[in-house]
Amino acid sequence: MIIEIASGKHKLVIDSIAGGRATQWFVDDLQILGPKGDHPLIGGWYLMAPWAGRIRDNQVVYKGKNYPQEVNFQNWAIHGTVLFSEGQIRNQTETSVEVIHETNDKWPVKMEIVQKWSITNNFVKCQVNVSTASGEFPAEIGWHPWFKRQLEKGKPAKFGIEAISQYVKDENFFTLNKTKPIEIPPFDDAFDVPTGKGFIEWPDALRIDFSSDMDTFVIFDEPADVFCIEPQTGPPDAVNHTRHIVSPGKPLEASVKWEVTRL
Repeated sequence: MIIEIASGKHKLVIDSIAGGRATQWFVDDLQILGPKGDHPLIGGWYLMAPWAGRIRDNQVVYKGKNYPQEVNFQNWAIHGTVLFSEGQIRNQTETSVEVIHETNDKWPVKMEIVQKWSITNNFVKCQVNVSTASGEFPAEIGWHPWFKRQLEKGKPAKFGIEAISQYVKDENFFTLNKTKPIEIPPFDDAFDVPTGKGFIEWPDALRIDFSSDMDTFVIFDEPADVFCIEPQTGPPDAVNHTRHIVSPGKPLEASVKWEVTRL
């Protein structure tokens, strides 16, 4: 189901069948999200849950037991399962909507994943809650927006995050639970961002200032025409470092606010 939420000329188009993702984000007449690619991982703006990024050996290891996950892109189990699943619509208004998902049978504890999109004339807020009625198991979450480098007006995008360090990757490109000084771009890397803040600016068109209660961001800026800024509750493979355990009465929650300024 295609859903539109809007405040004036500020609009999000959301596809509940395709993981509850935003397929288009219009600020006035400018569409700022990258187009859909030939794979569900490419384009738009989607939720990564119940894990984000690649996981080592395509499995989650918890309390000495291995839980293999389905390979969904090339040789990886990447970005969770929500983006590949149909969600149920709840509490829809003109300016907000919730999309509800459940973990699949490969996740040993049944979890409900609720993502909420809200919009006003000058900001978009995305929120997520991951909960369970019984049992306990790790989970991680994040958002994966693809932004256009060049809009229909203005100059090419520039962007930044308040990172203090960069996570180390091993020879197989898996992120490790340790950091190093920040290198020079291009990046396909995770960063430690304690403030959860950053910006995107298309000079002479738009500026977006974002703030989050998440302290990790992945930057993917290797393509020529698009780039990704991905707020996450932990770096890729964090689900195997038991950063967050979801159990009854102890959900995993996160949010990001994207404030828009017309230039």
